[in-house]
Amino acid sequence: MQKIILVNTPPWGTAMPPLGVAYLATYLKSKGIDIDTFDLNLELFLNSGDKEKVFWGLDAINKIPVQTIANNIFSSFMPYLEKFFSFTAKYDLIGFSANNLISTTFAGILAEHIRKRYPEKIIILGGPGCFHSWDRSVVPQGSVDFFVIGEGEETLHQLICVLRSGIDKNGGSEPIPGVIDNRTGKKQRFIPRREIRDINSIPHPTFEEFSFTKYESFPGYHPLPMLMSRGCINECSFCIDCYMSSPFRMRAAGNIVEEIKYHKNRYGITHVEFNDLLCNGNIYQLEQFCDLMIRESLDIRWISYAAVRKNMSEDLLKKMRQAGCTSLCYGLESGSDNVLKKMNKHYGASDAAELIKKTAAAGIEVRINIIVGFPGETERDFAQTLTFIRENKDYIRQVTNVSSFVLMPSAQLAITPHRYGISYLDSDDLGKWTDDNRLTQDERNNRVKKTCRLLAELQIDNLIINLQEPVCKDGDRGVLHAAGEKNNIREETKENICAKAVFKEKKYRRENKLFKFLVLAGLLLFSVIADLYLFIIKKIRGSIIFPGS
Repeated sequence: MQKIILVNTPPWGTAMPPLGVAYLATYLKSKGIDIDTFDLNLELFLNSGDKEKVFWGLDAINKIPVQTIANNIFSSFMPYLEKFFSFTAKYDLIGFSANNLISTTFAGILAEHIRKRYPEKIIILGGPGCFHSWDRSVVPQGSVDFFVIGEGEETLHQLICVLRSGIDKNGGSEPIPGVIDNRTGKKQRFIPRREIRDINSIPHPTFEEFSFTKYESFPGYHPLPMLMSRGCINECSFCIDCYMSSPFRMRAAGNIVEEIKYHKNRYGITHVEFNDLLCNGNIYQLEQFCDLMIRESLDIRWISYAAVRKNMSEDLLKKMRQAGCTSLCYGLESGSDNVLKKMNKHYGASDAAELIKKTAAAGIEVRINIIVGFPGETERDFAQTLTFIRENKDYIRQVTNVSSFVLMPSAQLAITPHRYGISYLDSDDLGKWTDDNRLTQDERNNRVKKTCRLLAELQIDNLIINLQEPVCKDGDRGVLHAAGEKNNIREETKENICAKAVFKEKKYRRENKLFKFLVLAGLLLFSVIADLYLFIIKKIRGSIIFPGS
């Protein structure tokens, strides 16, 4: 096995080169492995018309079924993809990087066609889009040889070395941590790989494999993606990102600044977009980074996501602005203390309001994300969120994302739904649920619309709107489909949904009461036996004090 290529699969952002593939390419080259890269996502987007560009829309997945998007991209670009298949003929190993469920589905289609044409090829699929088992279930069996799970640098390097050595030619070697061997089609033992503790040891991407002029979000703006850190310091009850990239690790200030200087000298960059889950996971190191940026006078503008933290001082925010920070997007999510507590946030609405004001006063644009319809959110809670937005309208530049709450299978809410009053209406579909307030999906969507109307009234920009439509399962691959397509969807009235919820909730409570009764009965029985035992001991020995005690 000599020739290797890494392919970025659509749909994904086209404003910047793919950071994940860039990291892998630079790391493998630093280990002496020569590879090629190909941004198929960008090439298809540049060759698309207005009709096809809708599949790259930020909210496409909320309007069009996943499998439909993947199939339509494939059929729309068949002439181009035929050339792509011929192009892959010269490679022994083809690695696909998938960033979401759609790109995982599309990568599976590509892999299936490559397998038919070139059965001897080794095909690998990795990236956030195939982290969970339900994500990988959309990939046709036999099309992909290996899945790389989690951080890919060390895992992919070890896998390539093992394959090149010929040790694992017939799949008989020990499992590689972070790799799922999918060649036999049987369930294999999976060993998670430990995270790379010192991320300063990972060489920063050079991006030499990509043509910068092809990437553009709008004229004159050519940002470069970077990472300050990996992981998150929080464990929000609705989030799965913290589990995919935990624990939190931050690069040293000097290490980050050296990368910025490298890109500025080589490419003349003026803007950086940090792709971290949060830039302020370590306040001390963030301040060190800002001090160094100011001292180096690099004149770079940068933006990032950030967490609402009580120890973000005015001085720090002013220093961040001086160091080039122009915008922060806070994962605020709600203006209700009750909901924030349920989300496992470590702040209240007043803390968030204070930080927003301090950020805006420092000259940094404030962007926030909002989630409505969270389990347990009452009308009063929702009203508090709207009030929060209205009261802080002068400080909020944009509400980047307004989302109807989505229950992710591996989030804390899905693992312990009873703690949040969640009742499933369909055991085969996690999208169908209600809570103690009988909150239905229609009502959650209505709250999204009310929020958007308020933003329009206040003239606050809104980038993404996530409405969750009712879904059903496709018979072929268990792929979720949006309602509205005539796929024998049985629509249920609000009354039927609530009736089911009441029935299931009562059933759960009966089972819970029975469990508590059995526990108490067991404790009582244990107490009686213990008392009887001590009584007998006292009768025989005259005392319950044992010798030597």
